Amino acid sequence: MARYLIITIMCAWALAGCNEIEEAVKDAKKDGSSPPKDNYIVLLDLSDRILYNDQQQVPKDIQVIQSIYAAFKSKLNAKDPTRLYFTVNDKMKLMVAPQRTTSSDVYDLAGNLRLTLASAQPEQKAKMLEETEKNFSTLLPQIYKKAVISNNSTSYAGADIWKYFNEDLQDDLEKDAQNTLFILTDGYMDFESLQGRASRNNRYTSCAQIINNLKKAPDWNSRFKEGDYGLLPVNKRFPNLKVIVLELNPKDDWTGEYNLLTTIWSKWFNEMGIKSYAFIKDDNINEINESIEKLLKVKLPSSANITSISWTPVTEKDPEITKAAKNRQEVSSQIAEPPPVTEIVNEVAPKKEDSKSYNSYSSYAYSEPAATNKKKENVKEREYIRASAVKSQIDTSKSIHLRTNPKKPISKPKEQVTFGPAY
Repeated sequence: MARYLIITIMCAWALAGCNEIEEAVKDAKKDGSSPPKDNYIVLLDLSDRILYNDQQQVPKDIQVIQSIYAAFKSKLNAKDPTRLYFTVNDKMKLMVAPQRTTSSDVYDLAGNLRLTLASAQPEQKAKMLEETEKNFSTLLPQIYKKAVISNNSTSYAGADIWKYFNEDLQDDLEKDAQNTLFILTDGYMDFESLQGRASRNNRYTSCAQIINNLKKAPDWNSRFKEGDYGLLPVNKRFPNLKVIVLELNPKDDWTGEYNLLTTIWSKWFNEMGIKSYAFIKDDNINEINESIEKLLKVKLPSSANITSISWTPVTEKDPEITKAAKNRQEVSSQIAEPPPVTEIVNEVAPKKEDSKSYNSYSSYAYSEPAATNKKKENVKEREYIRASAVKSQIDTSKSIHLRTNPKKPISKPKEQVTFGPAY
């Protein structure tokens, strides 16, 4: 008899629980009002920064992205404690910054990491959220594995974040939502070559170009303001946008590097009408999570509850990596290389009369025939001048190579978070 009584009580509790859920669903449907909508965009910089610390930047990136997703989910739960999300229409998507050396497979995989609750049937929203979370855990390592095309930093083109703002960002924003853009980058917008990059006066598309001009100057801040240094402005405005720049990794050979780096970004944001922004330096995941919690006003699960990522560095022996690197070399080989110095010397001879061509060589008169009555001293002098010119060309080529292929030193940044003026 007592046994049947216990079973009856348990069934009554279960029915009561079901009735509470049903009532909550009915209330949500009757209310019809939707909570404020959030739109999260995560933009990845997959340049040579992912090689940092023997590719251990990769699992750090993945953990940061998981934390952003956890914050997104925490916001959803705060909007709808029933976890059914009937009236919630938030959105989240992963984007990869335009980059010439990134394969189309990376962009295709990233296209699967998005969640649009407004497009789902009410009864499917909770399930969609769960499936998307699994997709993030499964596809993120695949994306990064395909993004590592080489262990040589010179094999990577720069991530064109400026181009994303100029051409793509507007389409990713929602007019009826609070838009938040998370940018995972070292902060430099570096390119494999600065030649041919758009610039106007002291405005550039890469932070590195500005830093190279002002670096280590004791009055860099004054020169920055007076010379109107900065990134080229994007002729668009994004007033309904918050930006959080994560994983900033300033070089440690100059103490003013971080301040100048964030000053450049801040000026650019303000000129685009973005008044709410923050910077988070590359640090351990717990410090980054604390910063995310403060900025988004959410509570994240402890690190123990976030799936840890085990990452084995990708090597050149990986067939997919070798194939990707080979394809890049084939594309690069289509660009004409400058002829060797000896060929240049032969080529400039008939062009001496053209004052616009090869001026550095025309004064040496390589095209003049050797006169039989020249003294040996003059011959030796010409040979000395010619050797000096060739050496100068070699030294110049080496200098250009160093400028266009800068190698960022490995540095361990200190813990620091900088907030924008109105976050």
